[in-house]
Amino acid sequence: MKKLLVPVIVIGLSALAWSAPAAQTAAKPDLGKVLGTWDLELDADGQMFYLTMALEKVEGRLAGKVSEQNGMFTDAPLSEIAYDGETFKCTAAVPSPPDMATRPWVMELKIGADAAEGTIGNAELQISAAISAKRSKK
Repeated sequence: MKKLLVPVIVIGLSALAWSAPAAQTAAKPDLGKVLGTWDLELDADGQMFYLTMALEKVEGRLAGKVSEQNGMFTDAPLSEIAYDGETFKCTAAVPSPPDMATRPWVMELKIGADAAEGTIGNAELQISAAISAKRSKK
């Protein structure tokens, strides 16, 4: 009886070890909620800026670019993209006032069905601005 009990325990523990990682793996967020074109409105202490952000799925991962609607910059690639199903984060290196040097701006948005709210900021300039976004109807 003891000889039979040891293999049964080993098999049982092995099954638990194989199933534990699967149970701990978080479900991947639905990228469909964030994909598409977004019109962003930035309010930097009353000075308004308007951007267009395009997000797509490339090789199973989020990719994107951002453009300033008046042509200050176009198709600046987004980096450090993260989306957990609720919050979208990224960095965009774009020409920035006052000297138009290219600087990294960190964006964080809480994504809703067709709208988002959040902030964008640059540590070097110590500037942060509110963002409101709507999914583009174009």
